[in-house]
Amino acid sequence: MAATAPLAADRVPADSRPPGRRRRSGSRHDSQTRRDRLFSINLALPSILLLGFAQIWPMFQGITYSFQKGVMAKPSQGWVGLDNYRTVLNDPAFWDAVQFTIVFTIGGVVLSYALGLLLALALVRNIPMRGFIRVGLILPWVVPPIVGMNSWRWMLQDQAGAVNQVITFFGGEPIFFFNDPDMTVLAVIIAKAWRSFPFMLVSLMATLASLDDTILEAASIDGANSWQKFWRITFPQILPMSAILWVLMTIWSVNDYETPYLLTNNSANARNLMIYTFDTSIFGINGLGVGSASAVITLAVLGVLAYFMLKLQRAGGNDR
Repeated sequence: MAATAPLAADRVPADSRPPGRRRRSGSRHDSQTRRDRLFSINLALPSILLLGFAQIWPMFQGITYSFQKGVMAKPSQGWVGLDNYRTVLNDPAFWDAVQFTIVFTIGGVVLSYALGLLLALALVRNIPMRGFIRVGLILPWVVPPIVGMNSWRWMLQDQAGAVNQVITFFGGEPIFFFNDPDMTVLAVIIAKAWRSFPFMLVSLMATLASLDDTILEAASIDGANSWQKFWRITFPQILPMSAILWVLMTIWSVNDYETPYLLTNNSANARNLMIYTFDTSIFGINGLGVGSASAVITLAVLGVLAYFMLKLQRAGGNDR
């Protein structure tokens, strides 16, 4: 039997319009795309200008002031080169602030992550009143800092504080949290962890809820205990998100001004880089210049941390 000849409709190209009409259609599409792009830029332009005025311009001014002599009332009194940076780096108070910032940051990140992870592992399961417990645990995150820190300050008072009342009730000696430098650092770290662990909790709960349970079920059948399942299966899967949380919380801790300031009433035992920069900018013959130099140094550290956070985010996105 002879093969059936192809139908005429089968031989017609997908786009049978004349070339001129196709070019006009493509030109109209490109013109519409350009108009949409310009419209989007016009919508975003006010926000870009506001961002530049509110953030980029003050940052540029701060960098400029760091090379000048000046005070708040009279910012620019002449260029001094790197003298302000030398003053900051030779100031023992600056290195005390650096030391406190490092201890405060590491302690706060470790403790808040540990609390958030333990609670996330518990609340990701179906337990009674899980929703009510979640809401209660998130409250420290939404409480205004001044309210939260004043509450902690009241609880940690030397004699009338709730913590020392409990300690003395059981026969112990009261702890002077705000007189002993080591106890002051511990108190600030605990208060910081209390403020920060809800963010860790919410982020880790979302990550744990997205994991595949079949691997854990297979490990249980093979005889793995709870610790083995967590360390070898669960933790490697939440590690990318955990790394991002560590870096992000480190940035926030370095930038945290209100926790040590409000809790200790600007005690000399709890002065981080933010408090040092603020106090230096207000007081001193060349306060604005030296304070700006301290701020630029802190900005450089935060920039490095932000770079690592972006690298971790990209690595996590590539893994997915």
